[in-house]
Amino acid sequence: MADLHVHSKYSEAPPDWFLDLFSIAESYTEPSLLYERAKRAGMSFVALTDHNNIEGALILKEQHPEDVIVGVETTALFPEDGCKVHVLLWGITEREFAEVQRLRKDLYALRDYIRERDLAHSVAHAVYPVQCSRLTVEHLEKLIVLFNVFEVINGGRNRADNTSWARLLANLTPAVLHDLSRKHSLEPFDNEPWVKGFTGGSDDHVGLFMGKTFTVADAAGPDEFLTAIRSKKSRADGRYNDYQSLAFTVFKATWDSACSKQTGASRSLLGDLTASLFSGKKMSISQRFKLRRLKSLARRTDDPIYASVYDVAQIMVKGRPASVEERVSAISERVALLSDELLRRLLLSFERNMAKTDLLAVINSLSAAIPGIFLSLPFLVTLKHLTSTRHLVTRLVETLDCHPDVQEEERILWFTDTLNDLNGVSVTLKEIGWLAHRRGSQLKIVSSLLPLEVDATLPPNVLNIPFIYQFRLPYYESYVIKMPSILRSLEQLCACNPDRIYVSTPGPVGMLGVLMAMLLSVPCVGFYHTDFTLQAREINRDESVASILESYTRWFYSLMDETRVPSAEYVELLANRGFDRRKLSVFTRGIEPELFRPREEGKNYLQQHFSVPDGITLLFAGRISRDKNLDLLLDSYEHIARENEGINLVIAGDGPYLPQLMLRSQGNPRIVFTGRLDQTILPYVYSGADLFVFPSATDTFGKVVLEVQACGLPAVVSDAGGPQEIIREGRTGFIARAGDIEDWCEKIEQALHMRSQAPALYRKMREAARAHVLETYRWDAALDALLEREGAGQARVDKKIA
Repeated sequence: MADLHVHSKYSEAPPDWFLDLFSIAESYTEPSLLYERAKRAGMSFVALTDHNNIEGALILKEQHPEDVIVGVETTALFPEDGCKVHVLLWGITEREFAEVQRLRKDLYALRDYIRERDLAHSVAHAVYPVQCSRLTVEHLEKLIVLFNVFEVINGGRNRADNTSWARLLANLTPAVLHDLSRKHSLEPFDNEPWVKGFTGGSDDHVGLFMGKTFTVADAAGPDEFLTAIRSKKSRADGRYNDYQSLAFTVFKATWDSACSKQTGASRSLLGDLTASLFSGKKMSISQRFKLRRLKSLARRTDDPIYASVYDVAQIMVKGRPASVEERVSAISERVALLSDELLRRLLLSFERNMAKTDLLAVINSLSAAIPGIFLSLPFLVTLKHLTSTRHLVTRLVETLDCHPDVQEEERILWFTDTLNDLNGVSVTLKEIGWLAHRRGSQLKIVSSLLPLEVDATLPPNVLNIPFIYQFRLPYYESYVIKMPSILRSLEQLCACNPDRIYVSTPGPVGMLGVLMAMLLSVPCVGFYHTDFTLQAREINRDESVASILESYTRWFYSLMDETRVPSAEYVELLANRGFDRRKLSVFTRGIEPELFRPREEGKNYLQQHFSVPDGITLLFAGRISRDKNLDLLLDSYEHIARENEGINLVIAGDGPYLPQLMLRSQGNPRIVFTGRLDQTILPYVYSGADLFVFPSATDTFGKVVLEVQACGLPAVVSDAGGPQEIIREGRTGFIARAGDIEDWCEKIEQALHMRSQAPALYRKMREAARAHVLETYRWDAALDALLEREGAGQARVDKKIA
């Protein structure tokens, strides 16, 4: 075994923008220390591969001639555009190194020299662009033809990039290599260029992960080991990187830089703690006294911030015997808690000062958030850094048609701020969650829930992320919005390794979904369920509030790669309001036909459970809020009831406007309020009614209209919004002009006249309502569209190599 990718202090100038920006060398580690750690990690041989320099490797070879391999990581250029590539070389002499240095400005000439001299080589982290070079699919295609051996586990890169690249190389075929060779007019490395050799290395720059990623081959000595690499008989093994350990690496590099410059930071309490963490250096008596004072302060004040700082300090002092991974995990957890507490205090202060309209205090509270943001930033930056090129391998697989025999289904995370509330978003997502779970699909619904909100109605594939703060939504006081913990959620979400992210709500959880899509470099699809602008106009009657909401919502959905809306009506409406029409498409929903079906006992159910009198029953079901236009419904009912005896109105649901409606209807026994109903009860209520009335002009879809139609109940809906698209005018119900009480009364009376005077026609309408829903709104088809892999169904000819 040998870790074939390691750097010492002899490496050339840093290739990384971060290190260059802060004048940090690529490595400060002595070659002798690397040798000791490699041997401690169980490596048979030790290879040093500094950037464009073999001085450190030669020194180490002189000290340990029997098991040290002289290596280099050379930076070579595609001469046509200057794109940089790193090539690892081992077992080279000083004369060969000098020639490599001369030839590396032309990758093609370098490759020919490597082949001529039969040098053991491997292309390092091929899918990672070196020094901000513009790496493309075409560059990767050329590398596949030019070289024989590739690094498929680079300890500095994440698991997804490494495994995707390794899988692609393992699935190459003679036909693919023939086409690539012809396309780029390049001669392959050998007679079997589709068979590649594999190596692995830690790519360690700071001495923390030496020997944890390595190459395995049957060999008695260094020469046999290099022969195994040249003959493609080696394999890679070991650890992959993640955003936490990369942040830890950057911290270590920064610390090494500070120590080399003898800055004040290296001589502070933090400096001694860090030295203990990284090198086992013992703390001085004065520093131990300061640490005890910090502990006393944490206990005396009972302040979570001091407690978190002390916890981190204790890990740094006592964590030396633990593995690097354990120390990384423990410190990351404490940093997350500390960041959460700082941001929680900011949000609490912000809410209090906004209530007092103290703008100066608001500004001060925002500035106080800087430490919390600073603590989070390294983890976010390193995560983005690790995933920035994941699209390259995906595009290359599609171009080369090198799919493995077994295709994995896409992993999808679906973010929502509401999941157990009384609204269409919650109901729809729970249905999708259960259907995906029964299918065995790799879809998870991400939300932030209180323990009392987690019940048996939630599907098992719900991912409940932690939150740091909660508040009630103005005008929707029954909704509790949670502010998720970014760093504590990050670990859970990254473990899911999603291929796509869906977002249903523009709240804090939805915003976290957008952030995750950006950090993970995956497509983000938004679902426009609720028209908050129209709702605000109806509820608040304040155009300034509606304008702010519209601006925010339009900005939020502009971050999406695609936005799906519930109806064609809303595609046009949103396009006219400034949304990008090119990103808009219709999201078709479905219905569970076995649950939502006609129930013969519906009339009796209403009488027995809700004391609904005999007669004709009009029904409304949904959230009871002002924006549903329920005052128009009551006006229409009162007008019709004066002309027709025995007319009931059942209002099913809950919401902030319920007390006002109940007060207005007080004393009328034929107006019945059921409150919130379980989903299993709804089909009986729907079946017991004679006509569904839904006057809302702000609903983007109106899932309840779909449910009642599936139960064979005709409906009257508004000509504004999405519900009108569910209705077939005159066949499954009627469409009335929004806000026009005369037209509403006329349409309701038309339906009631059909029921009493033309029962056969009325019965036919009920049957047509269910038939239309079953034919048009099937969950299996809707779920197929949701879970379909990106690019599925495209013609194979488009993927063939030109």
